Amino acid sequence: MRPQPSVRRTALALAPAVLLAGFAGGIAFPILPIVGERQGLHLAFIGAILAANRAMRVVTMPFVGALTDRIGGRRTLVAGLALQILVMLAYLWGLSPGMAGPLFLAGRMLHGPASACVFVAGQSLALQAGGRDRAGEAGALVRAAMAIGVPVGIVAGGFLAEGFGERATFEIATAAVALGTVAAWLWVPDLRAPLPARSSLAEAFAGLAQKPLAAIGALSFASNFSAQGMVLSTLVLLVEQRRVSLFAMGPQATASSLMGLMLIVESVSMPFMGRAGDRGGTHARIGAGGMIALALGLAVVGLATHNGELGVGIALIGLGTGALGPSLLALLPHWVPAERRGVGVGALQLCGDVGGALGPLVGTALLAGSVRAPYLATAGMVACLFPVGVWLTGRERAEVA
Repeated sequence: MRPQPSVRRTALALAPAVLLAGFAGGIAFPILPIVGERQGLHLAFIGAILAANRAMRVVTMPFVGALTDRIGGRRTLVAGLALQILVMLAYLWGLSPGMAGPLFLAGRMLHGPASACVFVAGQSLALQAGGRDRAGEAGALVRAAMAIGVPVGIVAGGFLAEGFGERATFEIATAAVALGTVAAWLWVPDLRAPLPARSSLAEAFAGLAQKPLAAIGALSFASNFSAQGMVLSTLVLLVEQRRVSLFAMGPQATASSLMGLMLIVESVSMPFMGRAGDRGGTHARIGAGGMIALALGLAVVGLATHNGELGVGIALIGLGTGALGPSLLALLPHWVPAERRGVGVGALQLCGDVGGALGPLVGTALLAGSVRAPYLATAGMVACLFPVGVWLTGRERAEVA
């Protein structure tokens, strides 16, 4: 029998693959709209192309979770990365005259199940490696890679396209994802629990019909609705309307810098939060603290009138999501058996993706009435869910005891 790989070694082997998946998704945003407009695509169609990834990921997430349990996280992870190579090739072929529309759309649609495979498999493998005692540590490293992947792709895509051109950018991305696929096949261990003899997808999801899992899903929805959805889509408009500027930069650069601060705080805090929850068996308590930070941060940003207040509010939002991300993931093993971790992670990711998709829609609609409305309303929503976090704290304490 092979020795069980260390938790940190497994998490560090997973992190590059997860980061590359986000990178491949992010690199499209600064390139596809410009190329599409150059080739005469309607702006609404370009918007549909960019949204196709998340829409397909939401649709396929439950099936990817069940697939992860059936064939193992390692195979699912490698399959997702291999699909990412096809996505990059579709982008490359779409640069040819007259081909942007169908090939960009096909690439974004394929990227949905591809990223679902990577994100679900990566987090499932982290939970299998960490077990109930170190799930926070392993999950935090993978979640941090997820958090920074897309922003790194967006920044890198813009600079590479400006310096080397769109075709070279996609060629570099294709090579990077191919390298990540090989590395995942060589170094990521195949960790999974044996499944029962035969079981259907309906039976798998029936096991998730528990109040603690519904509570975890609701908090994941709120976290992603707030930070990944509403804040990222409305912050630049808030900065512009209030004439806030960092170092005499324009609203776009100022908002981008603030978003970068939020993601840095989130990514840096995750490993500390995960390890702290492991040591004390207090993931739910840390998650509840994260909800307080998130609600306060949203309220501060909504009322802010100058740089210092905005910076504090954005940092609090990053700290809140940094506490919630690994904590919610680490709570899953308390109520999801090892052989159903893929389905459990898929359901958690699905709740987060739905929140991330609805955040921009609700945020921009509320912004039409008042620049404060999206932030104060979202802060109120998070505050109303705080009792759910307190209830989870009690359930976790009972489970640990």
